[in-house]
Order: sequence, then structure tokens, then C-alpha cells
Amino acid sequence: MEKCQYILERNLPSLASADELARIATACRDSSTVRYGRSAKEALAAWSIPEAEIRKAIIHHIEAGKKVFHKLKFGSKPELIPNDVQANVTIGDDFDVYVEIAIEDGILIIIYAHNHKYGQPRLPQI
Repeated sequence: MEKCQYILERNLPSLASADELARIATACRDSSTVRYGRSAKEALAAWSIPEAEIRKAIIHHIEAGKKVFHKLKFGSKPELIPNDVQANVTIGDDFDVYVEIAIEDGILIIIYAHNHKYGQPRLPQI
């Protein structure tokens, strides 16, 4: 198993609120409220897993109390991207992936997902 480095939490934006997590979990339970970005569609095809698996993994991640962070827009002055969160989510038993979720219009969830880049530190889960 590959040894991973993790980004220190002090170097990350704030954690998602309980309300944000509840909205994400609720939307993930209803496939009609989820839309996938191009990277997520390509990743799901490459991983040969049904789209329901990533939604299930996100719900499990949230219900297990694992960490979900807000997302920063980088520039001359980093600032939070409104309604965007990110996490290192485990699909199945041991397949960790980066997931970014955009909460739009209160119910629409857009999921971006991809493999972790080799040698790049990951978001902490716990």
C-alpha cells in the first residue's frame, strides 16, 4: 500500500457546517438532484463503478464524521468559493479519491472527482 502524506489541517480552509453536510447527504440520496462534472464522468468511466457508488461513499463519509473542507479560490488573495466543499473520500474498502462538491440553488449538487495525483498530499479524513 502506498504511503500517503496529508495536508496539515491548519493549512486548509474551514470545515463544512452541519447544515451544508446535511444538504449534501440529502441530495446524494436522491440521484435526480446530482449532476456530475466532466472529471467525475470521466473518472467514473475509468474506475468502472456505477455513479451511485460515489454518492454512497460521500454519504458514508459524512455519516462517519469524516472531514469535509470548504474550497479556496487561489489568486493574489485566497478566498472561499461560495458553496464549494472538498474531501478525500473512500470508495469501497480502500480506494481514496478527491471529491469537490458545489452546492447550487439549495438542492443541486455538482460533483467533481479524480484520482489523487501521485506524490501530492491528500486532504485529511479524520
